[in-house]
Amino acid sequence: MGLFNRFTSRVVLSELLVHTTVAAILFLTLLPIIERSYKAQFLTHIASETNQLVVLIMNQRGENNLDISTIVGGHILLASLQPADQATPPGQQDAAFNDAPDHIYHTAVPLTIGEKLYYLQLGYDEAYTVRLIDAAYRYGLYIALAYIFISMLVMFFLGLRLTRPLKQLGNAARQISQGQTSRQLQVRTRITEIRNLANDLEQMRQALVNQREEIATREAHISSIMANVIDAFITTDQQRRILSFNASAERMFGYSYDEVLHQPIDMLFAGSPFADDQQPDVYRRGHPVIETLGKRRNAASFHMEVTITELGEQEECRYIAICRDISRRKYAELEIKSLKQDLEQRVIKRTRELAEANRELQHQALHDGLTELPNRALLSDRLQQGTRAARRENNALALIIMDLDRFKEINDTLGHHYGDLLLQQVAERMRGALRDSDTVARLGGDEFAVLLPNIQDEAQVAAAAEKINAAIAAPFTLEGQQLHIGVSIGIAMFPKDGADHTRLMRHADIAMYVAKRTQSNYTFYDPSHDSHSVSRLAMMGELRQALEQHQLRVHYQPTADLGSRKVVGAEALVRWCHPSKGIIMPEEFIPLAEQTGLIKLLTLCVLDQALEQLKIWQDAGHNLRMSVNLSPRNLHDPEIVEHIAQRMKKWHIAPQDLQLEITESAIMEDPMRAMNILTTLHAMGIMLSIDDFGTGYSSLMYLKQLPVNQIKIDKSFVTDMRDKNEDKVIVRSTIDLAHNMGHQVIAEGVDNEAALDMLTAMGCDLAQGFFISEPLTASAFEHWLDTSPWSEQLINKLSVGAPND
Repeated sequence: MGLFNRFTSRVVLSELLVHTTVAAILFLTLLPIIERSYKAQFLTHIASETNQLVVLIMNQRGENNLDISTIVGGHILLASLQPADQATPPGQQDAAFNDAPDHIYHTAVPLTIGEKLYYLQLGYDEAYTVRLIDAAYRYGLYIALAYIFISMLVMFFLGLRLTRPLKQLGNAARQISQGQTSRQLQVRTRITEIRNLANDLEQMRQALVNQREEIATREAHISSIMANVIDAFITTDQQRRILSFNASAERMFGYSYDEVLHQPIDMLFAGSPFADDQQPDVYRRGHPVIETLGKRRNAASFHMEVTITELGEQEECRYIAICRDISRRKYAELEIKSLKQDLEQRVIKRTRELAEANRELQHQALHDGLTELPNRALLSDRLQQGTRAARRENNALALIIMDLDRFKEINDTLGHHYGDLLLQQVAERMRGALRDSDTVARLGGDEFAVLLPNIQDEAQVAAAAEKINAAIAAPFTLEGQQLHIGVSIGIAMFPKDGADHTRLMRHADIAMYVAKRTQSNYTFYDPSHDSHSVSRLAMMGELRQALEQHQLRVHYQPTADLGSRKVVGAEALVRWCHPSKGIIMPEEFIPLAEQTGLIKLLTLCVLDQALEQLKIWQDAGHNLRMSVNLSPRNLHDPEIVEHIAQRMKKWHIAPQDLQLEITESAIMEDPMRAMNILTTLHAMGIMLSIDDFGTGYSSLMYLKQLPVNQIKIDKSFVTDMRDKNEDKVIVRSTIDLAHNMGHQVIAEGVDNEAALDMLTAMGCDLAQGFFISEPLTASAFEHWLDTSPWSEQLINKLSVGAPND
């Protein structure tokens, strides 16, 4: 049994078992796979060959031409072709390879020759494939036996080679255990584990050799460390007598080691760092860091930290005191304390400044920066407080919302500077006309509001409205120039017109718009003012139906050149041909279309009709330009440019023959978005015009940047310029401004010859109005072209007053 306990024997036996198992597994696994592969190749081959023979036989013409004998030969031992009714048995075929004792694989395949069914019966020789399978098993067995034998030899010699260095290491380990540590362990082997084992044993030997040397130098090393640390290290015995004193301690206290040896450690402290009742406990268990005063040799005291720790539990117990000079830190703490006090003073000062700034910000947040009046937020808060107080005291109050008439004309024509001065004077007059208890607020733009608390009746409110109207009606003097403006006032009463501030604001706003629409100075809210909401809801459904049923029709108003007195274009104006209400004007349904999202379909409908009609007129020889209005909502549509381009391409309209009109308010809702869309349209060659100039919220900064070709003066200025010098000044200033910016000017609302002559004298380029022609249907417009003196000898519009791009 000793033989089998040897490492080499166990390696050989283990490998014999492993390789025998592997050989058996491979023999029993791979050879059946090879056998199946040979059989599968045999069956695949005869199936392919049989199919080829069937095709060959079927390609022979007629039964008389069939010759089966030519098939027999090679591995085909049998071949016959028999009618299905004569074959015995028909379609006989072996179930598997080597199924018959004669080693012939029988197969039968049906085929049709002419209209008759035959069976082709073939017999293939299996002997060759059987011999291949037997040879595979035989050679496989030989290879397995040879593999096992060679493996045993290899492992035997490998085991001997493995055990040789192990024996060397064993001998060396016995020598080391006997004290022979001077001999180095060296084993020549390529086996990593044995080489690592030899290295480990060599390190163990070296560790034994160096152990005594390390013990000898350890104390010297510790002494060196103690001498070079910054902190003072002092060791004492149980009676607190100094036993060691490092170099840092000598520098810190000024004593030498010889001077303090066996002296009590208390000599180094200005006072005992611990109370007497604490000292035994401190020396037993140590103590956290304690700040105390140290005493130098020259009796000078200094701040230091002390920690005392017990070193051991022997009979001669020793302690170590670690002392650190913290004089600089204490000085820094004093500096920090001083800085902290200074910082606190600064913080207090800054807090006061921030409080003042916060009060200023709060004032700015609740007041209008231009007029110093309360803004919408402060008015809303006071209105809420006022309604609560009025409800509690059973009183009434009134809310007035007012809008300055024609303020935008002055602001945009004379400049924002004059507009700001006007707003400031309006605020002063309103404050002077009302009680101190009344709240005057600016809501934004030219819109103001007044809160009147403690109201007795509507007559008192009407009197206040009359005071406001009288104050605003007086002429304003702005840097030497006198101006007149009007005001539209809407009034809502609490609690009659609304139980909360939101309804009061809305109802007063509605009343103000009614006052503006009816041109009355002031209007009290009435519930009938809201009755139009039901009709608007019905109109929305009818408008959607009108778009689907093509009830919208485009009328065309001619545009004339004032220099040549010839018509050069037309503006497309939509009308709603309602089946029961008749013609509905655009101001009644365009706002509804903008609010409901139908404006896009409406705009494209008008554009389609206008461009189709323009194409008809151009084909008839009329050289005209078509103007189409765009809604503010159209400038929010990212697809509007593509839609316009598609319709121009559809009707073959040149870009310069289409002019798009955009109102000031549409541009100023989102100047950057409008700039991008208008720049794209201008780049396409389309003419652009600002409609109703002077009535919106335009900015000269944006106006000079916009790629427009034309400015249209609103008819409200043109109509009254004969009677009102202010309107005449605005018209003349607008014409000069447009020409200086390189734009054409067209005036709308030209209803008489006097207005036409005044515009011509001012240098206006184009005109449009009832004096020239009212809006006409397409057929009426064609008749007007044939009969009107404005249409004689039409000239090319591009050669007259061409806009400066």
